[in-house]
Order: sequence, then C-alpha cells, then structure tokens
Amino acid sequence: MALELSGEDFSLLKRVLERYVSDLRMEIADTDNAGWRKDMHADEDRAKQLLARLAEPQASDEDDAGQLEIVVRGYVIRL
Repeated sequence: MALELSGEDFSLLKRVLERYVSDLRMEIADTDNAGWRKDMHADEDRAKQLLARLAEPQASDEDDAGQLEIVVRGYVIRL
C-alpha cells in the first residue's frame, strides 16, 4: 500500500499531530489515574518523536527527490 500526499496534505498531517500532542497535554493534566497518565506520557513522547522526524530535512536521491518514505509494519507511505 502506498499513500501519496501533496505538500498541503503533509502539512495537514503535521498540524493534526501537533494538535494531538497539545490536547494530550491537557488530558494528562486532568487525569488522576496513574496508569493512564503513564500511557499518555508514552504516547506524547512518541508523537513528539514523530513530529521531530517529520521536520528533519531529507537527503534527496536522484530517483526520489523530495520524497519521504514512512514504512509502517509492511506498509509504505510516500510523502
């Protein structure tokens, strides 16, 4: 499966992930259950890592100039 995103769609993906992190911070602050809070902190850390990786400049190959590939358990998403 390949998913090709336009630059506009890629930007939307990043904004959605940024909003998720922001909303998750509020959920963490409002959660009394220590187990849920721990899980949400782990989710927040992973989401922030994803955002950092999406922001990294990509080395361009001659064949794939300007493309980013994300492989998710057997799926390839080309951005």
